[in-house]
Amino acid sequence: MINRKQIRGTARRQVRKHYVFLVFLCAILIFLGTEYQTITSGAQLLYNILEGRNTVISVEGDLGNGRITPIGKMYDELIRDRVNAGLEESARRLRQVREATNLDSALGRQRGLLAAIINQVESGQTYVMIQLALHQLLHSEHIASLLLIISSILIRFAIFIFLSNMFSAIVRRALLELRTYRVCPITHLLFFYQVRRWTRVSLTLFVRSLFSFLWTLTLVGGVIKHYSYLMVPYIAAENPDISPLEAIRLSRRMMNGHKWECFLLDLSFTGWHLLGFITFGFADILWVTPYHLSTFTEVYVRLREAAIRNQIPGAEVLNDMLLYTPARRSVLEPAYPELVRYGEYIEEDIVALTPMQAFFARHFGIWIGSLDDKAIYGRQQELRQHTRIISLELNGDAYPQRMHPLFNAHKFHLTRRISFMPPCTIWSLAIIFFFFCFIGWVWEVTHHMITSGNFVNRGARHGPWLPIYGTGVLLITVLLYPLRKKPAAEALGIILLCGLVEYMTSFAMEMAYGKRWWDYTGYFLNLNGRICGEGLFAFCFGGMIAVYLLVPILDALVIRLKPKVIISLSLILLILFATDIVYSHYVPNVGLGITEEIDLPSP
Repeated sequence: MINRKQIRGTARRQVRKHYVFLVFLCAILIFLGTEYQTITSGAQLLYNILEGRNTVISVEGDLGNGRITPIGKMYDELIRDRVNAGLEESARRLRQVREATNLDSALGRQRGLLAAIINQVESGQTYVMIQLALHQLLHSEHIASLLLIISSILIRFAIFIFLSNMFSAIVRRALLELRTYRVCPITHLLFFYQVRRWTRVSLTLFVRSLFSFLWTLTLVGGVIKHYSYLMVPYIAAENPDISPLEAIRLSRRMMNGHKWECFLLDLSFTGWHLLGFITFGFADILWVTPYHLSTFTEVYVRLREAAIRNQIPGAEVLNDMLLYTPARRSVLEPAYPELVRYGEYIEEDIVALTPMQAFFARHFGIWIGSLDDKAIYGRQQELRQHTRIISLELNGDAYPQRMHPLFNAHKFHLTRRISFMPPCTIWSLAIIFFFFCFIGWVWEVTHHMITSGNFVNRGARHGPWLPIYGTGVLLITVLLYPLRKKPAAEALGIILLCGLVEYMTSFAMEMAYGKRWWDYTGYFLNLNGRICGEGLFAFCFGGMIAVYLLVPILDALVIRLKPKVIISLSLILLILFATDIVYSHYVPNVGLGITEEIDLPSP
């Protein structure tokens, strides 16, 4: 028997204790769209029903003939028309549907990823877009377009399996660790990679999603199997070595006799979901989702204990006892010998820095000095970063990853870790700037090709770079360097800094040229169409990946090159970039798809 009052009380205490970190994780979970988008979708659906906009709509022209038409019947007609209609006609009719269903959407959620999450399911756009994609695929006359569509599908499928869906297990693992330990270091979010089981856990969650989807095709099977498979992410989080089918079978056994109880527990959150609706989804992010996840984490812990106690088949794989009971220090010490070995080396500065060198290195992460000294200084910073984490593990404040049977300490020895603290040289920063300018350009061009089918040289410059991306990463790397030891503060700093840079860049370019190169009007939480909540969160997500992973890798690669090669390459890029800036000042890159919108449906 599940004691709902007791479980929810424990969950509330856990959320309060780790509030900022849990909100950060749940915000990413919602942003990835794997879970909890139905909360906001349901709120929007209820809003539309109350306003009378989702049950019937009126469309002018041949399709609607000026009559009030049931939306379900209208989409049936649309889908039947796709086989015989050309892509242009299909797009025109789809635009009519979008205008009819989204013109007065609450909060102006008409465009962007959040708009898709909120609007597509209840409006039926998903089915029309699938039909349009199939039509375009089967009738494409250009091999490039065909390959582009296939590549887009495969990339999105891979992102869903290995990132979006996978994050469900990552969050569950973090929640289980935080039940027992004071902190969950951000490096622990890569636990499945560190034990070499990222692919297996991804496939486990994919099989679960596939089975759940197939069961939704039946009358009530989707609801029943949702609760039957409810424990799969937790099981995979505890034992990533388990096979997909074994995890599903174990979840079914654990949930036997408890599905109705979990349904009632879900039902008890109705008031909270209503609060999320009233607050336009803010309560979902700031409280409801962390609370709901923590509640079902407590459910898993209790069902796990019952499964082990009752010796149900398969329960023996739930054997990560350190997730629930911290080990004694005497047991942990043999696994962390470097804390003693490198203690003095870590504490004292080996490289003697001048006041100017120390100021730039410690406050901005910029290295002014020889590469040999940088290598020594960086090695020491790497050790300091690493020992801060393993000290937490050794002192019982964090889960001791080295004690996990799948963890291979040799593969993750100190010398093999990527450190995010060593400062970068001026020339490394130049290469980093141009690298992210190019990556941003590739992203924008590819996204536009997928949505419109046309190649467009995005940005105000003529070269293959978008300076706002490189500038953003550069400012994050330099100005927010002191925050890098505190990921939550770093994330907030990225949001504020990128929001300011993007807003001021948009304003300055519009004042200079009288045109806008981007417009977020219709996006969720937009400010004068210059910035939006979705874009800032995307910048935050990308910025965190950049400073904690990509920038350190790039810096490590750059300093391996000969100084003459680095300096020559940087100077050539700087000259080309400066030339482009001067030329673009007089002849800006404008036109269809750049400063003017192409009248085609967005994905």
